[in-house]
Amino acid sequence: MYIDIEPNDNLDEAVMATFNVTGPGHAITAVHLDLGDGQWHWCAVTGWKDGPAAAQYTPIEESGDGPARLVTGGDHGLRLARIAAPDQAGQVVWSLADATQWAEPFLICVPETKVQTA
Repeated sequence: MYIDIEPNDNLDEAVMATFNVTGPGHAITAVHLDLGDGQWHWCAVTGWKDGPAAAQYTPIEESGDGPARLVTGGDHGLRLARIAAPDQAGQVVWSLADATQWAEPFLICVPETKVQTA
């Protein structure tokens, strides 16, 4: 899988990356992440391309690290928002103007990462 994201309203910098996909992916609405504060948080996730698009959770082989899971979105990457529980993902109103939401080009997760399927 090749990812090529041009600078856009969601992401300021271009991103290019290649991944070795090892199986089929599926749509997700939430992912359980460590946001750097030592705690795990549920985050709603959506792809972005001039608005929300389905985020995909795909098994990959990460060179040197072994199996992993790749979360990808639309042509403009991903948008994320912290939520209290995975069933709240559908309540998020996605907006580039919402300061509580943030963008990522993609996420690489361990295979055991909890997700909420679409």
